[in-house]
Parts: sequence; C-alpha cells; structure tokens
Amino acid sequence: MTVLFVHGAGSAGAAAWPHQAAVADPGWQFLTRVGVADDAVRDCGRVLDLLRARGGGHVVASSYGANAALLAAQHEPGAVRSLVLLEPACFDLARGMPAVEEHVAAMTPVFAVADDVSVPDTEFSRLFAAATGMPPPDLPEDELREATRRLRAIRPPWGLGLRDDLRLPVRTLVVTGGERPLYEETAEALVLRGARHVTLQGAGHRVQDDPRVLDVLRQHWAD
Repeated sequence: MTVLFVHGAGSAGAAAWPHQAAVADPGWQFLTRVGVADDAVRDCGRVLDLLRARGGGHVVASSYGANAALLAAQHEPGAVRSLVLLEPACFDLARGMPAVEEHVAAMTPVFAVADDVSVPDTEFSRLFAAATGMPPPDLPEDELREATRRLRAIRPPWGLGLRDDLRLPVRTLVVTGGERPLYEETAEALVLRGARHVTLQGAGHRVQDDPRVLDVLRQHWAD
C-alpha cells in the first residue's frame, strides 16, 4: 500500500515522521524538502508526481503540508485514495472563524517583513514566535539562522488556491490535539465538508509523535 507522508514547516522527510519511519511498510514514502522552504502549490505537483508513479495512494500530512495534500486531492482526486490531515493549517477553508482570523491578523505583518534585510534573524524569529503564541526557539546560532531562513521563505498558509467546495474530494480524516482553537476551528471547517475528526487529547501540535496515532492511521486505511 502506497502512503505518502507530507511534512509541516519544520523538519522534512523521514526526520519529520520518526515514529512512522521506524515502523514503515515498504510502500511508505516521506516527501523531502526542495529548496529553502515549502511551497504548497509547488509541492502539490510533487505529491501528484509521486502518487501517479505508484498508481495512486494515501496521503498523510501535517500542519502546513496539509495544504499541498488537499490541493493535490482537489486537482486529481483519482490519484489520492484518502487523506489524513494532522492539525491542518488549511486556513483558507476556515476564514471568518475567530481564532483563524486572529492568527492571520497576527502573522500578516510578520510575513510582510520576511524580505526586509534590516530585520535580523533573531528579531524575525522572535516576531514569528510571538505571532504564533510560542516562545522563541532556543537554538544554536547556526541552527537558528537556518530555521529562520526557512520561515522567511515560506508562503503564508492562506491564499494558496484551495477551493472552498461544499464537499471534500476524497475520504478525509482530521486528527488534532484538542488544545489550540486555531486547529480545532480548521478541523470544524473540514468536518462541515465531510471529514471525520478524531481528537487525541494532549498530543500537542506534532500529533505524529503521539503513540496513539499509528492505530488511528491503520484503522482509517482499513475502513
């Protein structure tokens, strides 16, 4: 069975899915990063290329990567057998909801200075963290520089061209940690379009690190 795992804005490839990579079946693939940062529109094409080469498959995507996964399903539902979206940042489908609008309003001025060379990496990292409600990352200088370079180059997770269809094009499961309204609202928007929603309370944003998630995935594929 072909399963393609699509990372979020942090680590990429198998490193983004350590628990799944450790028990991977032969058909499991882990999307790598191309270039400095992710681009949901570009990565949608890469997802489809990989799935077409294998005659289609299931897609599991985390956070920002859920945009590329859902775009792929909307463009070519015949190649995507099902979706599992972990704390998806598909904010285009949840516009108007309070936490989503608050997040977009907070992040817009941060993305606006991403190309401003007068804003040093440490300051941009602080601004980005504050806008997301997270503490600034405590990283060595070289790692902070690399992480900030990636965040400066990423496309915002809205305005990406997701169609606001009444129904999702393929069978979709949304998994959240039940803690952040931003992702719970997005899950609600996806449920209104036909998704099933499972909450793994306490799993945090990186749901894939919770030991319960593998059983959830396998049950979804078996249904």
